[in-house]
Amino acid sequence: MIERYEQEMRKLFAEKKRNSAFEEPVFEVIAPEEKAVPVKEIQKPELENKTPEPQKIVPDGIGNIIVEVTTGRGAVPLPEIDVVIDRLDPEDPSGRRELIAVLETDRSGRTKPVAVKTVSRELSLVPGNAEPFSTFYVTASEKGFEPAKNRPVDVFANEVSILKIDLIPKPEKLFGGGANG
Repeated sequence: MIERYEQEMRKLFAEKKRNSAFEEPVFEVIAPEEKAVPVKEIQKPELENKTPEPQKIVPDGIGNIIVEVTTGRGAVPLPEIDVVIDRLDPEDPSGRRELIAVLETDRSGRTKPVAVKTVSRELSLVPGNAEPFSTFYVTASEKGFEPAKNRPVDVFANEVSILKIDLIPKPEKLFGGGANG
């Protein structure tokens, strides 16, 4: 059986040598006992002295952001908190921000997921690209609490990024305190 295989391989090699440089039959081996049969003819393009073009990567991916707002070091969820998501405008070098979403937390202190455009995962496979994610900024504010401004959240394609924000209550009065003070 090994001898037969060796003979067939020598025969195929000899046939391959006889074929021109631009036409080459492709064979599919069905089983070791059976003879190889041509599947289809492939026409090779003419070889030119062209530099191959680099593979283009589409910088589009979709990621999701969820903001979770609490107080008391994460112990108490805060409902009805205003949340703003934005990012630096990539087409404006002056640093202007692009508004992505204005939301409100539900009774568990979480926002609904917000789908955002981010860079493609494949970008991390290309040398020289340091950031395979997009950065967004979140601001959460409510009367009676110190606002949390411009908290960064990195979003990867096909992933959900959860940003936890702990708001600190403002003091009621700076001096005195109490009901009589």
